[in-house]
Amino acid sequence: MTFHIEINGMIAHVYESVYEYASRNANFSNYVDEKVDLSHFSDKGTESKFPKVLIRPVLLYKDLNFSVGKQLFDGIEFPETIEIEGSEYTLVNFGENEISYLKSDDMDNPVYTLIYRGAQVTDGICLYSYPLNTEIFETEEAAQAKANELNNT
Repeated sequence: MTFHIEINGMIAHVYESVYEYASRNANFSNYVDEKVDLSHFSDKGTESKFPKVLIRPVLLYKDLNFSVGKQLFDGIEFPETIEIEGSEYTLVNFGENEISYLKSDDMDNPVYTLIYRGAQVTDGICLYSYPLNTEIFETEEAAQAKANELNNT
């Protein structure tokens, strides 16, 4: 559940989970296309057997656009961590123009997104890319269910 608090006269958004934060602030459309070895998906190597959609786990802290800790907003430095009702929250930013804190215990959890097959590159290697409007999933199971649905159409 997302909530707001006031720090130094400014509203800060506080997120309980990486999924809540990523759903509101993350955009993976600038990720580079991925070459994926799909030879294990097909016994005959035919492109038609390769999945149209794959899932990818994403760890926000590994993204170069994601920052943790010390930040200035309008010339004001905000605390790197805050404590609310016994839980610690860390100052984070994914390029948004707002103050955001994410529950520290949840920072290492991945979110999941889908990548779509673009073109056959070589035998058994396909090019997959992230869509412009990235759909983000909280669990691998939810992402896999959506990928299965799309792959069966």
